[in-house]
Amino acid sequence: MDDQIRRYNVERSCLRCHERKVRCDKASPCSKCVRLGIVCQYPGPRRVKRRPPKATVTEVVTRLEQLERSIATLGSSGPSQRDASPTTESRPLASKNNSALSIRRAPEGRPSHHGILVNDGSYIDEPLLSRVLEKEKELQSAIGSPSTDKTAPRKFPPLKVDGIITNPHLINMDLKALQPDQWQATMLWHTFVSRVDPVLKVIHLPTTVTRIFGAINRPESQKSDVHCLLFAIFFGATTARCSDEPENEQLRVDLRRYQQGLELAMHHSNFLDYPTLPSLQAMAIYLTCLRYNNSGRSGFTLRGLAIRAAQSIGLHRDGKHFKLNPLECELRRRLWWNLYTTDARMAEDHGITVAEQEFGADADLPTNIDDLNVSESSQEPPQPQSRWTEMSFSLIITEINKMWIPLMRATSETRGASAEQLIKELKTNLHERYLQYSDMDIPIQRQSVMVAQVLIGKAEVHTRQKILQMQGAASSSVDQAATAELLEMAVNALELGLEMYTDELLRGFRWLTSTYTQFHLLTYILWHLYEDEGVEDSSGAWGA
Repeated sequence: MDDQIRRYNVERSCLRCHERKVRCDKASPCSKCVRLGIVCQYPGPRRVKRRPPKATVTEVVTRLEQLERSIATLGSSGPSQRDASPTTESRPLASKNNSALSIRRAPEGRPSHHGILVNDGSYIDEPLLSRVLEKEKELQSAIGSPSTDKTAPRKFPPLKVDGIITNPHLINMDLKALQPDQWQATMLWHTFVSRVDPVLKVIHLPTTVTRIFGAINRPESQKSDVHCLLFAIFFGATTARCSDEPENEQLRVDLRRYQQGLELAMHHSNFLDYPTLPSLQAMAIYLTCLRYNNSGRSGFTLRGLAIRAAQSIGLHRDGKHFKLNPLECELRRRLWWNLYTTDARMAEDHGITVAEQEFGADADLPTNIDDLNVSESSQEPPQPQSRWTEMSFSLIITEINKMWIPLMRATSETRGASAEQLIKELKTNLHERYLQYSDMDIPIQRQSVMVAQVLIGKAEVHTRQKILQMQGAASSSVDQAATAELLEMAVNALELGLEMYTDELLRGFRWLTSTYTQFHLLTYILWHLYEDEGVEDSSGAWGA
């Protein structure tokens, strides 16, 4: 045998040692084969064919894009390959030499976008944001990265929320020690009534006030779930005050103390196994106010937990099926619709699209009434009022959020006609039931009108963008006209949101307004300015 071949052969284990998975001394014959009295053979000089390296996800996506473009080109009847190639779902963003983001279109029948995983492990499938991040990889590293901005107005770290589930240190705490004194508790109650309850209507003030002050004056006289509600009210009122003094360190200390009180009360009430109406009301208040103090995924996760807890006591089923009294029916409806519809709104903070889930729910919408229109002694259901009521703001938000998921589905499955019809019907419904009775000189009514305009404006931008993406455009002039109109709509909605935040008349609700960050509008405007630096009439966008 050739010396070169033998040198190659003895560098490898013999066939027997390789099969038996033992160490070979690579002699010829090897010592183990000699000991066993078997023929020692080595592999031939021909090298074993190596497997090709596995393709990365990026390479697979790139190859799929090339195939899709090739197929689209073959089936196109356009004048040129560039005009005829539809944009794939994986790269729907416009280039600087093409139309703006809103005009890009996807082939019919294609599956919806699957979203992306960014560097910190977060999942994002909001169509616009995920596509921007998919094209601009550098932005992904910024997602989840700690901020280094020394000029940020809030210097305090976000509140941690793990104690709501498990915290061994809570057991050694005294619930009474976490309560404020009676005078401070009274002031917090008044703050809650004037600044939180009008925009977060999940309780019935006339019946709740008795239990709350009973818990303030005689803590042992009330059940643990009432203490959950008590500390949630303290937490909500302090959050509202924090929006006035974001640098006030004592308010942050108080906020953490009331959060611990809520967590301890939840522990005593055994919330996870035995949720009740008061403890779920506490969760609804806490989670909404928490968004001002912590915009992380923990609040979104806890919202899902609260929805499951609500299901476990049948909150998703209307109370009339169980022959409950009118007041309890109303409270269950208020609470269920708050938990259910704000879930999708909170998901938007994290670039997640929440799929529609029916939950077997048949709960009616709350009735448009004041708290005084229903009581514990009521025998007949209250009749909806044709005027502005204490429930009007919450109903406006509920109606808009309730429409959002069907709107997303309509823009994905049709060519947009049904989506535009949904928005038209919503605007008509809101005007006839609530907005026509509003007085812009009254803070809560002014807040309602402006919030409705911002949220509907966002829905219109989203719908128009999806329609243009699906339909494409016939010419560059149509591209520019449609893009300019869409940009103007986005700018108007964003400016209205900024106006609402800076309006001194609405200062009492600024804690809530600051949680209405319009990520979709802002992303679209910034991306439009980036993609189309030379587009005319973009001064308004830069101003916004």
